[in-house]
Amino acid sequence: MLYERISKLANKKGYSIRKIERICGFSNGTIRAWRNNNNAPVRKLKRVSDLLGVTIDELLKE
Repeated sequence: MLYERISKLANKKGYSIRKIERICGFSNGTIRAWRNNNNAPVRKLKRVSDLLGVTIDELLKE
């Protein structure tokens, strides 16, 4: 769910997942790994949420 929500929000903002990873300073595949495991570190979620202009709660809501 987390990966799908990030992907949907990214598309609305014109970002690819890889571009978000680069901007946030994550290694390639970091966000994709959240597809199978929703245990993303809060500091990384904060970077993504700030970039996408949403709250962490919005990223995590089901």
